[in-house]
Amino acid sequence: MATAAPVKEVYLSACKARRCKPNSLFVKQLGDVKDLTVLDFSNNYCGGNNGFSALLAVIQASPSLTLVNLSGNFLSVENIKALVDVLIAHPSVARLKLNNNRLYIDAGKELYRLARMNHRIIEIEVDDRNAENDNKIPVKILEQIRHQLQTNWDLQGQQKRRP
Repeated sequence: MATAAPVKEVYLSACKARRCKPNSLFVKQLGDVKDLTVLDFSNNYCGGNNGFSALLAVIQASPSLTLVNLSGNFLSVENIKALVDVLIAHPSVARLKLNNNRLYIDAGKELYRLARMNHRIIEIEVDDRNAENDNKIPVKILEQIRHQLQTNWDLQGQQKRRP
C-alpha cells in the first residue's frame, strides 16, 4: 500500500506507537522519500522487537521496494518470522540479504517458507563467503532454499516471456 507521507514519517510514527527510540542514522537515510526501492539497514541496530516492528512498517509502506538488506543486525528467529510474514505478501521485494545475523535452523526454515510462498523472491543471501558470517543454517536447508529460489527465478522468466 503506497503512502502519501514520506517513509520517514511512517517510521517515526511506528516508533512512537511502539514506544521505541528511532534510529537516527536510519531517519537521516530515509530523508523525504515517499517510496523506497532499496532498504539498506545493514550493520545497524533496530532496537529489539519493537524497533524491528517499526522497521517492518517501513517495508510495508514501500510498495516499490525490491531489495532489503538487514545483514549484521543480530536478528532473532522471532524477527525473521515477522519479516517473512511481511515479505510473503509484499508486491515487489525480490532480494533479501541477511548475512552475519547468527541465524540457525529455525530461521532457515522460515526463509524456506518465504521462498516457497512468494515466487517473486529470487535471492536470499545468508552465506556470504566474502566476509565474516555468523549464520549457521544447516546445508540441507540452504540447499532447499537455493532450489526454491531457482524455481522462482525460472517462474519469473516464464512470466516475462508471456505475451
